Amino acid sequence: MAGLETRFPWLALVIGLLAGLAVGLYYAWFLNPVRFVNVSPQQLNLDDQQEYIHLVAEAYLQDGDVERARARLAGLGLRDTAENITVQADQVYLRGGDPAEIRALTTLAEALGGQPLAAELFSGTVAPTNIAQAVTLTPTPLGDQATLIPSATPELITSTPTFEPPTATPDVFANTQFELTEQDVACVEGEGAGYIEVYITDDNGDGVPAVEVLVEWAEGQDSFYTGLKPGIDSGYGDFLMAADNVYSVTLVGLGEPVLGLDSAGCRAPTGRTSIPTYRLTFSPADNSGT
Repeated sequence: MAGLETRFPWLALVIGLLAGLAVGLYYAWFLNPVRFVNVSPQQLNLDDQQEYIHLVAEAYLQDGDVERARARLAGLGLRDTAENITVQADQVYLRGGDPAEIRALTTLAEALGGQPLAAELFSGTVAPTNIAQAVTLTPTPLGDQATLIPSATPELITSTPTFEPPTATPDVFANTQFELTEQDVACVEGEGAGYIEVYITDDNGDGVPAVEVLVEWAEGQDSFYTGLKPGIDSGYGDFLMAADNVYSVTLVGLGEPVLGLDSAGCRAPTGRTSIPTYRLTFSPADNSGT
């Protein structure tokens, strides 16, 4: 009995502390949680900082104002802003992220002096935003000859920036026509099922990145770019089909559509029903006979 009386106060104290902690946490998390107001970008966690950088990059893609972008990024307190954004652009690129996000981050990283991996695919230029003088040449007779002398009156060029959006397809292939040289279909299960896999190669068999591929079906359309999964091939891109549709694939501006890619159910080697996967290989068309 004496032993039980000695231990009882400690047990009650532990139970009381646990109950108090639970009530305190409930109050702090649910009844009256802390709400942060006017938090600086530097106080954000890593994920939110990366999202903030993404938003700044999207804004830069619209207005082309690199100084405004620098000012917005200054609040993050980064030691090397260009390097940090380059790393983020490369991470999104290497994991095959959203092409729009890759383009925005890559364009901003380049503008700040970085060298992102996707620069070959997505690159943008911005016209200078400062006011400059435009010199007007006026003919002034000198004896029997006339010469052009700059006039002294300067003309102000508008300070509104002109932003040129990134060019998708590399210029060297802008006028090249590609044709379907190989088409394979397989019925597999798991993560590899139901894809349209596109490989685009040049005359040397090397992959061609940054080609826009349009996929169309009865209910809609979508597009993707080659080169966003360099771990597979620089000329590779893919699209995940839904069951029971018929798709067409077109290299935008570079070739004729491939029709009749049916995603109706197929039977895999295991006997289970799956969705077929198509592998399409495109190469430069042979126009020697035309």
